[in-house]
Amino acid sequence: MNGPRRWLLPVVVLLGMVLPFLGKPVHIDDANFLMLAKGAVADPWRPHAVMVNWQGHMERAFDVLSNPPGIGWWLAPVESAPVWAQHLFMLPWLFLAMWGAWTLGRRFTDRADVAILLILGAPGAVLAAHSLTPDLPLLALVLAGFAGLTRTAQAQGQARPRRWPWALLLGCAALFRYSGAVLIPVVAVWPLLRDGRAGLREAVLLGLAAAVPLDLLILHDALAYGQIHLLTMASFQSVSDTPRDLFRKVVATIAMLGGGLVLPVLCWARPQAALLGLVAGCMLGGFAASISDQSGAAALATLTAASAGGAVLFAVLPTKRPDPDTALLLVWAGLGLGFMLVLRFTATRYLLPFFTPIVLLGLRAIGSGRLGRRLVQIALPLTLGLSALLAIDDLHLAQAQRRLAWRVDALAHNAGELRLFAGHWGWQHYLQARGWTPLEDDAPIPAGALFASSRISWPQEPEKSCLVTVQRLVEPGPAWLPRVHSWSGAANFHASMISARPPIESYAPWTFSVDPYDVVELDRACDPGGD
Repeated sequence: MNGPRRWLLPVVVLLGMVLPFLGKPVHIDDANFLMLAKGAVADPWRPHAVMVNWQGHMERAFDVLSNPPGIGWWLAPVESAPVWAQHLFMLPWLFLAMWGAWTLGRRFTDRADVAILLILGAPGAVLAAHSLTPDLPLLALVLAGFAGLTRTAQAQGQARPRRWPWALLLGCAALFRYSGAVLIPVVAVWPLLRDGRAGLREAVLLGLAAAVPLDLLILHDALAYGQIHLLTMASFQSVSDTPRDLFRKVVATIAMLGGGLVLPVLCWARPQAALLGLVAGCMLGGFAASISDQSGAAALATLTAASAGGAVLFAVLPTKRPDPDTALLLVWAGLGLGFMLVLRFTATRYLLPFFTPIVLLGLRAIGSGRLGRRLVQIALPLTLGLSALLAIDDLHLAQAQRRLAWRVDALAHNAGELRLFAGHWGWQHYLQARGWTPLEDDAPIPAGALFASSRISWPQEPEKSCLVTVQRLVEPGPAWLPRVHSWSGAANFHASMISARPPIESYAPWTFSVDPYDVVELDRACDPGGD
């Protein structure tokens, strides 16, 4: 299974799932990372000094964008390039991720060709490879770092290899998302799991090496801004910590894992554990649907995704004292899943640095017999097929928001008139590129101004104003595709909330729905005191 050319077909398959999407419009959080890149172009030393309206008010990116500057620095050379060139510029990370996933597959299983496809062909990983967000660099650095650390550990009959460069590489993940820092303790604990107390010196060395990039970033922030961005964002994220919030994040994490990253197939190599997990996930999902007032299709999506995630998780839990390799994978996954509880909300992409060990544990559990082969034969087409369909839908959503922005701009006939908009994501990116101004939350709309508001992309609320509808624009969505965003189905691949008044709580990463992709209201402000 791990012959010298077994990597070729998986690489071709993965490139076939990425290259056709190079022209994907700016979408969801791509917009704010391109703003960060714009800040890096203007001031490479202080990219977070750029001003952005992402939470309803124009403010420094330092105060509202909760990610390190790594992706801004990376995208700075192509900040003004066509979108296909920006996506092409992200491809080196995909190749690094491929090497890491293949090497980990060889190291921990005898099915490297399967491992690389189930890791990088998972829906969450595929959508990350279609984005301009830090998620693909983060995943690549984590995979390559762990691959190098554990791969060199297998050298025999040679002097002890240097592992600290791989720890340093993995630590660079924290330059793209702070979740990368969660894995620093995992790097340090690996020698202890492998060698016991004899590995203490190496554990300290690897832990210090992995922490170097984050330490340098903290020093940079103190010199550049007089503040530490990590601490600012720790406070920014710590707003959802009530028991109800924590329970919602637990269920959303389980649902997004089972619905958007590790499909419940390999878990049936351990049917009793999988069945127990399915029941537990169903119970959690049922209670979550109840407290979020879900019913019908929305509740069914939550129950299904939570049940799938429960089956996956229970099936990888050890039934006996784990060996060092298994223990490493469990610590890697466990710390990551626990980290999800400290975030403001849950998103499938936030699990990307932490789902690989669950795939590897699943492959280690199925064995090489007939059942294992049959489960792999089911898991691969199901995972890759779902990824392709969700990728097509996400592409359609991105194209729909770009079309709406262009359609709205085409309706603005009078040169020089004030044009305001509410909403974010790709919608914001394309309207700002055409000279529209983001509305400040609770701000009045001056008489005569045009005002366009997107339903799905968290629009700002204006002060009560006199508005006359000019046109209502709708981008319909197909019923045959699984949908990454649906308000009627309460499913969202990109977050555990959906824009509405009040916001809709969600858990499942996708569902089937006939919702339009987006609805835009174009209004003109009138003078309430006029005739």
